[in-house]
Amino acid sequence: MGLRESDVKQTKPGYRLTLLACALAVVVVGLGAFTRLVDAGLGCPDWPTCYGHVLWPDTHEEIAAANAHPDFEHTPVESHKTWPEQVHRLFASSLGLLGLIILGLSIRKRPQGHPWKATVALLGILIGGTVARIVYGDILDHYLWKMMAVYFLWLAYQYVRVGTSTGQPVKLPAFIAGFLILQGLFGMWTVTLKLWPQVVTAHLLGGFTVFALLWLLALRLRNRPWQIRAHSMAAVDALRPLALAALLVVVVQIALGGWTTSNYAAVACPDLPTCQNEWLPEMNFADGFNINQHIGPNYLGGTMDNAARVAIHFSHRVGAIITALVLLILAYRLRRAGPGPLRRMALVVVGVLALQISLGLGNILLKFPLWVAVSHNLVGALLLLTMVTLNYGLRTAVSTEQTS
Repeated sequence: MGLRESDVKQTKPGYRLTLLACALAVVVVGLGAFTRLVDAGLGCPDWPTCYGHVLWPDTHEEIAAANAHPDFEHTPVESHKTWPEQVHRLFASSLGLLGLIILGLSIRKRPQGHPWKATVALLGILIGGTVARIVYGDILDHYLWKMMAVYFLWLAYQYVRVGTSTGQPVKLPAFIAGFLILQGLFGMWTVTLKLWPQVVTAHLLGGFTVFALLWLLALRLRNRPWQIRAHSMAAVDALRPLALAALLVVVVQIALGGWTTSNYAAVACPDLPTCQNEWLPEMNFADGFNINQHIGPNYLGGTMDNAARVAIHFSHRVGAIITALVLLILAYRLRRAGPGPLRRMALVVVGVLALQISLGLGNILLKFPLWVAVSHNLVGALLLLTMVTLNYGLRTAVSTEQTS
């Protein structure tokens, strides 16, 4: 069945608002990286306030009062750490609010007959549970996890029962809204569990996930499938498994990067191409990738020994090599597949990959300057978005003969 030109090129409601959310997500991811890299993750020991302030204690009187408060006697105010943490929270909260607005618009413009009341009710319960958690404390954490599970299982059921449609997306904005709440909770647990590496890594991955999902929603709302010549459609079909594999490889490498920064292992190998002047330094993989670390100690600065951190850093380097090889093979296949969007994406993949590798090398050669480290995080997010764009483009591509 052919697609009409108006169907292919009609932008759906909420596209510009979602682009704004993507731009805000860039700021949130960048601020999150900056906060981690300046060791400000515990700059505000309470949540969601900062030493009881909506912003942060700024005057001498406010700082003195915060330091005298019994809840903060072991965490005196460090002014250079309070503002990065709280500014990050405020931008993240703004992104959460924008996500709810996008969901509201999607429901308003939903396809006729699309169910929505149960989704909104469950989301309302989840928001209420989050507010109750703020008021009553961690006694409600167990119930929050159950609420989260119910909400996402409901969305999965809706996906199976209703499937996808060519109309206004509703399930994806609903998933994003729920995930933004989960991401906010990870931000809270990052503080309350004192930078427990598992939570810090999950929080980082959650930020990247939100960014990727918002970009996917923007692509769906833009509604511009790739126009592929008929003789290249077979190549598109053949490329889909490789593109999906490349996406998974990039996700794993980002997770390794998150584990590296969460355990302060970025500086474990300060030389290139060797690590601590050895090709195979002493490494402790069992401790380096122990995900059963106890909750309780303050993980600021890390608690692992050198061999464990070297194992993490070394794995991240090996992952970078594997990722580069997979993406170069993908780019080669894209270039050979034919002209148009496939060949352009080959250039984009190579360009973003080259920039990310350069920043990774620059981190070590320039002795880990802050701007390079933050940029390395942001370009990692850009690489993820490139893979999302490629996979979406391949899976929605249409033959030029079908759009006439």
